[in-house]
This record gives sequence, structure tokens and C-alpha cells, in this order.
Amino acid sequence: MRILNQTEEVKNIFLRTRKLVWIIIFSFFLLFARVFYLQIVKGHDLTEKSRDNFILSEKIFPARGDILSYDNKLIATTQPSFKISIVPLFFAEKEMVAEQIDRISSVLELNKNEISRLKKKMDRCHGRCKYMPMLVKNEIPRNRIFKYSSYLSSFPGIIISSSYKRVFPMGEDTSHITGYVSKINHRELTKYPCYDPEDFTGKTGLEKKYENELHGSYGETFHVIDHMGRKIELPENINANIPFSKEAVKGKNLRTTILSYIQKTAAQSFGERAGAAILMEVKTGRILAMYSSPSYDANLLSKKRIPAKIWREYSQSILKPLINKAIRQTYFPGSTFKVIPALAGLHYGKITPSSTFLCQGCLFFGSDTKCCWNRGGHGYVNLKRSLKESCDIYYYYLSQELGLDKITHMSSLFGIGLKTGIDLPWENSGVLPDRAWFSYNYPGMRVHRGLLMNLTIGQGDIRTTPLQLAVVYAAIANGGIIVQPRVTEELIGPDGKIEKIGSQTVRILDIEPKYFDAVKKALWSVTNELGGTAFYHADRTIPDAAGKTGTSQVISNVARKKIDYSEEERRFLTQDDALFVAFFPYKNPEVVAIAVVENGGHGGSVSAPIVYKLLKSYHFKKAME
Repeated sequence: MRILNQTEEVKNIFLRTRKLVWIIIFSFFLLFARVFYLQIVKGHDLTEKSRDNFILSEKIFPARGDILSYDNKLIATTQPSFKISIVPLFFAEKEMVAEQIDRISSVLELNKNEISRLKKKMDRCHGRCKYMPMLVKNEIPRNRIFKYSSYLSSFPGIIISSSYKRVFPMGEDTSHITGYVSKINHRELTKYPCYDPEDFTGKTGLEKKYENELHGSYGETFHVIDHMGRKIELPENINANIPFSKEAVKGKNLRTTILSYIQKTAAQSFGERAGAAILMEVKTGRILAMYSSPSYDANLLSKKRIPAKIWREYSQSILKPLINKAIRQTYFPGSTFKVIPALAGLHYGKITPSSTFLCQGCLFFGSDTKCCWNRGGHGYVNLKRSLKESCDIYYYYLSQELGLDKITHMSSLFGIGLKTGIDLPWENSGVLPDRAWFSYNYPGMRVHRGLLMNLTIGQGDIRTTPLQLAVVYAAIANGGIIVQPRVTEELIGPDGKIEKIGSQTVRILDIEPKYFDAVKKALWSVTNELGGTAFYHADRTIPDAAGKTGTSQVISNVARKKIDYSEEERRFLTQDDALFVAFFPYKNPEVVAIAVVENGGHGGSVSAPIVYKLLKSYHFKKAME
């Protein structure tokens, strides 16, 4: 009976535990299925992920392409340097970060600002950031990295890798052409989303204009690290499973049209004076030299962070060293502008080369008076003499014959008031005060005779860049062809493939050649005939050049007289600007040169010598080839 009862009891127990047994069996089935999924289905992916736990990916920054002069002198290049980064995950526990940073800062000689920035970056580093190298110190020279490496071996999570530093061998001589580079900012990161936040970009000049071509493409390398974040070497059979490294590709090299020896001549010719100078081929628009004074040293600005003192000195200077005055600063063209109304008068039949106007020193109209620079008067003046001796009265009369629309239309055909299209950023278009300009800026005002007279002698509201004037005189020299200036000759890829940058013609002016000839003969007399405003300042050791002086008022004589003589600096800064433009040689023009000296006084005595130095440098070097 007891046995029967036991059998019945066992049956009851089995019935009560059957659900539990099935649950256990089902659990083992799920566990088996999960193991199968992880080992067989997802095994390869998980193996790769596990490898990522000890394989560190490091981005390799490319070397920027070189910028060269036309005669193969380096004007911008990259030099190898080193950088030190840390992997936050291995560098220190959260509560030890500040102490560890203080330790490493004493080794790397970090300043207070660098320490503060590093601590902030570590505080904000979460998630995936902890696995990514964080830059600590950049642009470390080779001799110093050896010193650092001996001390850094005891720090966990330290990565020492190679980098590049941008250098400009010609320094201040070419800074406005090359521009400079600095750390990429947030706005630029949206434009270049593939760039690393620690990378550098061009800020001005060719570095900015050709950023895409100069930058190059990133590479990638992989390191196996131990539990402290240190690189370790592994046997070959394990190394075979590490992803292949990708080499960084250097950016394209850029060859400019600049001739280094003429560029140096331009820089040396200015000395301490402010202004700009250009030498350009008249038929192609190739810029052989372009200098803006004062300049700046691109080496001092091409850093991760520009020193505050240096930036303050450059940015707050009244002489504007950061501005390329050849293309961004505008000036009253003064008498250099007279060639345009002269051609307009010939083209529209208002004058002939032999037509004369009487200059008696001053011209009276109504209650106003306009005087020539020569208060004694020039007598009867024809076209040639009007340019040779720069008679203002001649152009006052001519302005009444032409009217505003004819003068401004001819000016616009020569490119006044328009950007030339040079391959440099932030070119200024200048100001051409045509009828639409007056209507917008002075609604309801009548363009009276005084305004028109000022315009014909390059004063009043008209403003031009030195480059615009160079283009005007190049067009006169080549018979009416408006060329587009350029400073880039070619781009050279890493594979040696060359991409030529060709010359472009903007427009061809429909003006009779005889009118250009008449103006060119008059410009020749400026430098080569007694009485010409540049006669005593022409260099007779080279073939004849033809040109025009200009002396433009910065403020009126009345306003200048009100400045107290004790304000010496202010009085100096209100002196006339000095200009001189010339093409060379006269018989078969090859180049045009311009020099503008701010507050220089007279164009003939101040700017003409600079232009002749450029022409002389060009001529004698070419004669030796």
C-alpha cells in the first residue's frame, strides 16, 4: 500500500514540475540559439569589434602642396614636425585627470592657456571621444621630440606622431600673395565637413583661393595598444589581421607667375613707405610682381593659435599691413585717370590730337573756381601736352564736351568700377560714380560741372585699385585688349600631371588704333621729353618707357590747412598720394608697372623711381637669359 502511495506521489510531483522542466528545456534552447547567432552568424563582425578595443586608428594629415615662384623658388612649403596626443580612456581615471594633466604639462612645457584648454576638452570628452586621440602639443621640432619622448614613456595613453608645419621662405616679401594658414574654425568646418577639427586651412591669398587643391587627402594608420594605451609590437600572424594603412596624399603644388627677384626688388624699393606696386605682362595679364607695403610675416600667423600680441599689432596698425593694397585698397587715381577721358574725347569726336584749350591757371564758372596745379597756366594745350605736363584745365574743358555718361561708359569699358577677376580673394571693385551711382548715393542731386571736372582728373568720388590702373594701361599698350590678371601659372599633381592656367581676354575695345597711338606718344613724352612730369626721374640706362604721373589729394587743401601743425602724424597722413604707371618698352610693350605711395606727395619724384627699379630688374635679367 505504501509503495502504491509512493508511485502516486511521484506522478503528482512530475505533473507539478512539468512546466518547470519545459521552461528549463526552452531556456537551454534559447541559450544555444544565442550562442549560435553570436558565434556563427555575427562572429566575424564581433571579432572586428573586439579587435577595435585594442587597435587604435590614427588619421594621417597630408602635407599641403608647395607654392613656387615662376623661377622655381619656394614661397610656401611644409616642413616635418611632430605632435603629441593622448587617448583619454587610457590617460587617467576621471578623478585623476587634473593631476595627470599637471604632470604632463611640466614635461611638455605647456602654458596656462594650453593647460586650461586641455582640461576643458577632457571634461567635455564622453563616449566615443574617449577612444580618439586628443591633440596636446603640435609643431614640435625633431630635436625637442627626442627630449620629450624619454619622459613620456611613463605616461599611459600617449601617442607621438609626425605632422607638418607651414613655412614661407620669402617671409614678408610674398605674404600678400601666398596668404597664411591657421586652424580651421566652425564656419569652415561646415564648408569642409571631411576636415579634421585640428586641421589648418588657408585664410587669405592663394592659400585660401586654392584650398581644395593645396590641402591633399588624409591617410590612416592603425596601432595595437596595450591596457595602458601604449603601442605594442605583435607577431606577424596577428599583424596580418590588422587593417592596412592608407597613406596620406600631398596636395597639388602651385606654380605662380611671380618672379622672385622682381618681387624682392619691389619689397626693397618701398622701404618704410606704405603703398603697393605691380608688374604685369600687357598681353597675358600674368603678374610678375605684386607687393603691398607694409607687409606681414605669414610665418607668425600660420599657427594653431595666432599670438594675441602679434595679431593686435597687425590688425590695429593704421598702415593696414594685413590688407593687400594692390587689389583691396582703393585710391583716387588722380592724373593717371586722364588717359580715359582723353580716349573718350578722341573716340566720340569731341577732340582731335591737335585740338587745344587755353589754360590760364584757373577756370571761373558762376561762383566757382577750378584751378590747375600750375597756377601760372600752360597757355594753349593740345592732347600731347595735356598729358605730358598734366594740365588740369584741359580736362575741365573736355569734361563739359563729353558729359558724365560718355566718361563713365568709357571708364567701365576699361574696367573701372569692376573687379578684374584676379585669382586672389576679396578683390575690391572700386567706385565708378556714374549716373546710377549718384542717384543711389545722392538722390535728387544734380551732377553739376564741378563734380564732372573733378571726375576727369581722377578726383571726387572715383576710386580705383592699383591693379585696375595696371589693366587700363596694359590695354592702352596692347591696343585695346582688356586682359584678366592672374598670379597662378599651373597646378602640379602628386603624379606629376600639370594643369595649365591659361590667360583670358575680358573684352576688346572698339577704338581706332590711331587714337591709342596718339595717347601712347603723349605718355612717351611724359618720361622722355623736357617738361614731362617724370622726365627728371626716368632711368636712361634701359630702353624708353611711357607712363603717367599722378598726385591725388586725400583731403581738400582747405581741410588740410585747418589741421594744427602740432599734429605731425595727422598732417603726414593727409598728404597727397603719389602714383606712377608705365608700360615698357615703348616701341613693343611687354610689361606694365604701377607704384602707389600713400602720402608720398608727387608721383614723379616718389613713385616713378620705384617703377623704374621694377622695369630695370625685369629688363636686365631678361637680357641675360
